[in-house]
Amino acid sequence: MSHDWMSLLRQIGRDHRSGASMLLGQAIEAARLFLVETRGLSRARLTAPLRRFTLGLTQGQPSLAPFLTLANAMWQGLEKHPAAPTAWDDLHDALVEYVDGIDHGLQATVREAARLVRPRSIVLTYSNSTAVRMTLQRALASGRRFEVICSESRPMNEGLALARKLARSGIPVHLVVDAAMVDWVGRADLVLLGADAVLPGSVVNKVGTYALLEAAARSHVPAYVLADGSKWLPDRLLPFWRAREEAPREITAARDPNLHVHNYYFEPAPLRLVTGLIWDGGLAAPDQVTKRIARLKVSLDLVRFLR
Repeated sequence: MSHDWMSLLRQIGRDHRSGASMLLGQAIEAARLFLVETRGLSRARLTAPLRRFTLGLTQGQPSLAPFLTLANAMWQGLEKHPAAPTAWDDLHDALVEYVDGIDHGLQATVREAARLVRPRSIVLTYSNSTAVRMTLQRALASGRRFEVICSESRPMNEGLALARKLARSGIPVHLVVDAAMVDWVGRADLVLLGADAVLPGSVVNKVGTYALLEAAARSHVPAYVLADGSKWLPDRLLPFWRAREEAPREITAARDPNLHVHNYYFEPAPLRLVTGLIWDGGLAAPDQVTKRIARLKVSLDLVRFLR
């Protein structure tokens, strides 16, 4: 049996530069290859490869919530008709529905967020969010002129990549070092951030987000997080999410027995510091987000397997 989908999942697990949206697109392609490979298998023969796919998916990038929500959608498809001898069609339909939701969610999030960008605004963002980039480009296309403050986003400099894309689009950009971002919050009138996960009571984004949100609250600068429903994790999936420690060499190649390098990309920040969360359903207050997350359905078979 070919393992093209597994090779793609391994490649995704090694990718330390791409944003969550791009990685999710590749994960969806791996799911498509998985379905092509397993077409025609009975339910009994389909379960084992689905378990392998799930492990490859969720362990490769454990900090990205959409990988867990993708697995959850597929396992819910498997559970849809438990007495049926086949489940492939239900898995296929679950993937199609998930992908349609992703496409709709991103576009709806961008439309809603673009309304927040006013003429002559100074917008501060952090790291490299596809939703934020598309929001700013949409606002520019509507004829509004504004400026953006971007961080370099060490150690992989994904913020620098965003700054270049925005500048090439015709948006004036101020690129500053990560440590200076808190000082620049007071110069902005709007903070727009992406997210790699939205948990009950917290939002996960690039390390340093917590301090930025605190600074925005002190300066009375509205701060919004852009995150469609694919990034929302209910309590039952939380044990399988973690902020992974990355390779020390990304920070320094120096080696010394007394030098301990800690390289984390992500951190949780309290949702209470966010003015609102923008998703495919519109704009939600932090307490509304927590209530919505609590109502999300979770595959119990997936939970039992991952344990």
